[in-house]
Amino acid sequence: MTTYFSITQLTDNDTFDGLAQVSSFGDVVWEHDFSDSDIDIQYYNGLTNTTSTIAIDVNNEFNPRISSFGDVVYEYEYSDTDIDLGFYDVLTDTSDIIINSENNELNAQINGAYIVYQYQYSETDSDIYLYNIVAGTERAIATTTQNELNPDIEGNYVVYESEFSETDSDLYLHNIASGITTAIATSGNNEHNAQVSENGNVVYEYDYSETDTDLYLYNASTGESTALANSIYDEVNAQIAGNYIAWQAWDGTDWEVYRHDSLTGSTVQITDNTVDDIGAQVSTQGYVVWEHFYSASDIDIHLFDGNSTQWLAASFNNEINPYISGSYVSWQAWDGSDWEVFRAQLSSTPIASSVSTSIVG
Repeated sequence: MTTYFSITQLTDNDTFDGLAQVSSFGDVVWEHDFSDSDIDIQYYNGLTNTTSTIAIDVNNEFNPRISSFGDVVYEYEYSDTDIDLGFYDVLTDTSDIIINSENNELNAQINGAYIVYQYQYSETDSDIYLYNIVAGTERAIATTTQNELNPDIEGNYVVYESEFSETDSDLYLHNIASGITTAIATSGNNEHNAQVSENGNVVYEYDYSETDTDLYLYNASTGESTALANSIYDEVNAQIAGNYIAWQAWDGTDWEVYRHDSLTGSTVQITDNTVDDIGAQVSTQGYVVWEHFYSASDIDIHLFDGNSTQWLAASFNNEINPYISGSYVSWQAWDGSDWEVFRAQLSSTPIASSVSTSIVG
């Protein structure tokens, strides 16, 4: 199968544009450095082919996260000690600050109906809260005296870390519909960097030793975890989307990329070379994108469509931070003086080349 793609350059200016994320409808959000002390949030609407600034203030707005439908949650730096959360509604084309306590609200993630985030009750006690976008209400998910960190959300499920000690982080899965929280990984070692799918399956890292991190997969139907990748080297940075999981693994010399299909139980080694392949992202269709270190000064973006691998972005400069949702990919590219944002649309049939009419100067 041949995968065709059409690339659109979304920015062309003299400042930083990066950390982009794309929705399954092709909308893209990213950070735009208006000045050294003022980061704004810009948004490309794939339906109207227009770009706008959705968060603009004399303070910093940063760390945007986009849902598959195009809504955005972002952090707003009210002060040095108070970070609030802002929300952009793609249907109404409006932005507002939705969470604004005197403490920090951090690390927010968004799906179609909910936002989950980390509430810093104190320097040693972070909790996990859930915000209902439609109702405009929030409720606590985890409020122990320990740190609960790094939430991830998909469908009706939230996974998060609980810091039992400095050397022991455990994992918990919360079912939004039932309100039930289940401990899914509570060994004496660190279990962390968890990602959840819409059916409640969770992929996570297990620190077997200081030099050996493995990957495990929790099955929500059976309530059991099994080893997904457990060589004598590190397997890290797993991402899950639907039935597919992608990650990077150390082979003793460099990093390689793998993809697992949960329906068939099969795992494919996508790369096998002498340079680093890292930062893999996977979509529900099974597409995988990642950074390929062609040389010390030239990082490209590669694409695997389930059968073959091809270059998606391969200039003489760096292309980094790929993000994929459905059949759309976003990334940032160095143009020789600063970073710009790009988007690709993938297709199994030929599509017309994009015209960069949406460029923001």
